[in-house]
Amino acid sequence: MGAKLITKHFNFKEEEIAAGKYNAWELIQPLWHTVSIYDGLEQYYQDLKPFSQAQRRLLALFWYDSEVCNGGHHQFFSNSTGIVWKDALDCMEMIGAGQYAQNLQKAVNLFGGSVPFEREERNAALDQLCQREGFGVFGEMDDFYYSEECIGQRMDEYVTLHPAQFVLQGNYPCYEF
Repeated sequence: MGAKLITKHFNFKEEEIAAGKYNAWELIQPLWHTVSIYDGLEQYYQDLKPFSQAQRRLLALFWYDSEVCNGGHHQFFSNSTGIVWKDALDCMEMIGAGQYAQNLQKAVNLFGGSVPFEREERNAALDQLCQREGFGVFGEMDDFYYSEECIGQRMDEYVTLHPAQFVLQGNYPCYEF
């Protein structure tokens, strides 16, 4: 039997978050199927309105991590997930992962210091970059990311130390297995 999208009630309380009852991944589940990264920047911002800035940033870092671990920075920027690059960068700084932030900033700098949020523009810029620098242009940044400790531990530590930023109660879509 496959996964089924259902509506689930979430109730993340500050004292439970502080006690470590939830990890970072569990805390962004309400956002994972609520916030669209596929329908453009305006829709992305609209979907994020009910959530805190810390939740937004954490979601972005999970998207970044999943894409880079699967196919490197090229995959991250070429897919819809590239829309979250700035929030992922801000999250790295927020959780004290300065080396990770510097690594992502190095990739962003290859685009001239900013990456287009609109997917077609971003892919055109990515194509130009790869034509100019070669397809392996992100190799150094990918190698750094793969060689470092898992950023998930830093996210978990951050939510435990800043539980008020992740308090949430409400009904949101999620998958039931």
